[in-house]
Amino acid sequence: MSFPRTPAIRYTLAGIVVTLGLAGCGAREGVRLSDTVTTVPNETAFALPGPGGPAIVNIVERTFRNATQQDILLFTSASTPGQNVMRVQLFGPVGSKFEGTRSLGYSSVRASEIAREMRSALPGIALKQSPIYLQNNYGPFSYAYGRGRGNDACLYGWQQIRSPEDARTAFQNRGTIQVRLRLCEENASEEKLVSNMYGYTIRGAFNAAGWNPYGEPPSVDPTLGRSGHPIYPKTQDLHDNVMPVVEVERPRPAVRSRQVVVASEKIEPVKQPAAEETIPLPTTGDISGIVVPSPDCVNQSADAGRCK
Repeated sequence: MSFPRTPAIRYTLAGIVVTLGLAGCGAREGVRLSDTVTTVPNETAFALPGPGGPAIVNIVERTFRNATQQDILLFTSASTPGQNVMRVQLFGPVGSKFEGTRSLGYSSVRASEIAREMRSALPGIALKQSPIYLQNNYGPFSYAYGRGRGNDACLYGWQQIRSPEDARTAFQNRGTIQVRLRLCEENASEEKLVSNMYGYTIRGAFNAAGWNPYGEPPSVDPTLGRSGHPIYPKTQDLHDNVMPVVEVERPRPAVRSRQVVVASEKIEPVKQPAAEETIPLPTTGDISGIVVPSPDCVNQSADAGRCK
């Protein structure tokens, strides 16, 4: 059965097409960014590298229904392809806002999972896992070490922070923290790269009652304060706690300034004759003793005989 095409029907179809076109344009203009993947300031990092470690470049945060993950991008100067990164995953109550999002798969530390992670983070690089038991402030950890491109040294470290199973209940000591470190550095030693697993600090946590992946604090040694259990200081402790030598400045004796007194010579003034005083005239005896040379002796000094 066919219906006659009238101008009204044509106008109606044209309006529907225009409306759909505008709706499509409106959908493109209304695109918004996802709330589950964002870049956050460096000050909000869940973990901070240790002193002297690589600097934080950027942080990408992803929120899931059961966890929040941060990829803390670190400074990279090596020639090995890839980005140095510390990944921190906090499993716990993220809030009702993210109930509709997907959950982050959780798995305990297993050899097969770690091998898969290393191949993904450092493809084509032969890494050898350390057989040594290691432990930092948060508990045991492990790592794998290998040589990258050129003179690069690479490390992949992992750690899981979780309270003991016998301490976990439905109301306390819940939650888990997963830490992964991918790090390559030129001309770096294995010891230097491993030091980054000791120096980092976790500063993120869920503000929820009972969330405590660290477990209860260890109890005090029962032998403390009891007789028969001496405790001796370590040699290193004695060297580190040497008392500094303080030089005591002795007070200097006070120097008294002596006033030098110069004896002044007493000068007696010459007595001037008074106006009424007269000078005594020479006496006769004084005149008789004076010899006056004659003019001949004055003019003829060569002839000494005449002047006698």
